[in-house]
Amino acid sequence: MRFEQTSILFLACSLAVIIGIGCGDAAPSASFQEAQKIHEQLDRLAAELHDELQLAVGDAEAQIEANLTAGDSIFAMQLGRVESQLGELDVRFHDWESTVVPLPGATCDHDHEHDHDHAHDHEHEHDHDHDHAHDHGSGVSLEGMSDEAILEIQQALMAELTEMGVLLEEVKSSLQNIGNEEDAE
Repeated sequence: MRFEQTSILFLACSLAVIIGIGCGDAAPSASFQEAQKIHEQLDRLAAELHDELQLAVGDAEAQIEANLTAGDSIFAMQLGRVESQLGELDVRFHDWESTVVPLPGATCDHDHEHDHDHAHDHEHEHDHDHDHAHDHGSGVSLEGMSDEAILEIQQALMAELTEMGVLLEEVKSSLQNIGNEEDAE
């Protein structure tokens, strides 16, 4: 009887080991590893873009206020258009950001709550609203997608973020040009 108990115990332990080995996590594919790298870059670049965007909005608002105080409504209106473009870019950024979801097996550990004030102390029209509330955990998941599809999504997100970066640089250049025109007069 002792032999039977030992045999059964040995078989049970062997079966547990085999199941444990068979259920182990496979190494991530090259596509998934690349998607992870891109996702990490997205987090870093998105934070940098958002910070630059908020600085540009603050600069535009300060210049508008200074021009209104000085009675120069022409430059204030030009700056208002640039600020409007920045506001539209801010909305686009937050819309984009709401599409970024954690990769399978990962948790979202970065901050999506941007503490920036969208209250304006100057009088001018806005063609956009400033409601940037979004639910990063909106239930959208990449679970079940192939590693190649996840990589394609990360690449598309990077392309959109890069495009927004280019647009931000163009708008900041316009802001600088208006400032230079103002200084020339």
